[in-house]
Amino acid sequence: MNELEALALALEVEKNELKFYLKLARKAKDERAKKMFLFLAKEEAEHWDLFEGKFVEMLIEKCELPAVDKELAEKLVVKEPENLTEVDAVKVGMEQEKLTWEFYEKAAKEAEHESVRRLFEELAKIEKAHYELLKAQYDSVMKTGIWMDYQDFSLEVD
Repeated sequence: MNELEALALALEVEKNELKFYLKLARKAKDERAKKMFLFLAKEEAEHWDLFEGKFVEMLIEKCELPAVDKELAEKLVVKEPENLTEVDAVKVGMEQEKLTWEFYEKAAKEAEHESVRRLFEELAKIEKAHYELLKAQYDSVMKTGIWMDYQDFSLEVD
């Protein structure tokens, strides 16, 4: 897959993640969960903007419109179960963020342009931080992993 195709696919992934988190925020009964899902939705919207800018820049440079591999796009979106509970939602979110960060890491390695490589690398780090946020929420709800409200990771990206 060339970098223009990877950018087009990244746009699809970000759009799906944005929709997913907004839907979860609307359904969330717990105020902290609602805030977390809204935070993640805002982040995904910002990622969309970054990818869109780079996509347009590359379109102008290459003067070609890539086709999005629909089969691969479907593999990069976790299917949510019916009657999704908030705990299920967090688990689905974790799976989705992991798929996304792994895809972005791979796309960064295959990128031809330094600016595209850096964009994918940066967003891979952010998606991994999203995974850690969701994992912390899951551990907190399940009463595993975080002791005495101590957070052993940072949401800040280097």
